[in-house]
Amino acid sequence: MSSVSGGVHGLDLDAALGVALDAAKAGCAVLAQGRSRLARVRTTTKSPGDITTELDARSEAAIFNRIRQAYPEHARLGEESGDSAGGSGTSPYRWIVDPLDGTVNYVHGIPYYAVSVALEVDGTAVLGVVADPSRREFFTAVRGQGAFCNGRPLHVARRTRLDEAVVGTVVPPPKWSGMEGYLALFCAVARSAAGMRRCGAAALDLAYVAAGRLDGFFVVSLKRWDLSAGALLVQEAGGAVADIGGHPDPLHANRLAAANGALLPALLERLRSR
Repeated sequence: MSSVSGGVHGLDLDAALGVALDAAKAGCAVLAQGRSRLARVRTTTKSPGDITTELDARSEAAIFNRIRQAYPEHARLGEESGDSAGGSGTSPYRWIVDPLDGTVNYVHGIPYYAVSVALEVDGTAVLGVVADPSRREFFTAVRGQGAFCNGRPLHVARRTRLDEAVVGTVVPPPKWSGMEGYLALFCAVARSAAGMRRCGAAALDLAYVAAGRLDGFFVVSLKRWDLSAGALLVQEAGGAVADIGGHPDPLHANRLAAANGALLPALLERLRSR
């Protein structure tokens, strides 16, 4: 992989970030329009507590339409549409999209949901956008260039003690097969942390870690599209992410913990003690 300053495999990352922002805003526009008719939006239940709506698909289509205009040869992975190899079928670039992270919140009128767009090169995220349409906050990061919210630099919180930290998490759907194991992890952290927060949108939770609003975060039940952009935001804001099981790839199994570098070991100790 070539240096960030010169792009990656010849790709201008600043231009790609502009495309990612435009794409995320296109998805946000779909969600904003849908809010006025939520009672008429068609929803589908994947499993208890896990739903999708027609607006998820429309948002994803708008996002990928913008990306395809700029990069028709790039591969794509979306929560709604799955994998697409792109024009050549051999591209090192893959766009990872969650068109509506926090669907349950959205459907219930709770203003905590986001659009997540990441670009990975050879499996590593090089840029990410997490867009919060309710607050009009756009969290952005390019690897090696820092993280920002609406142009303002982001920095993770400086707390180093778990008993002073507020930790976010995502509670799995009620029928998820690993629920009992997750609850043991939750209790292990909750007994040590200053507070726990379950807000309902992992991409936005990770953006909040990057912004210093949450001190830490962990999840065991999600997918790459939920985490890729947010994990890069945390890293570029001076924080760290890790696979809970100890694998060197933080997104190896999408069992992720995130915090500043001083706090993360304490969080991982609690998560790995179960």
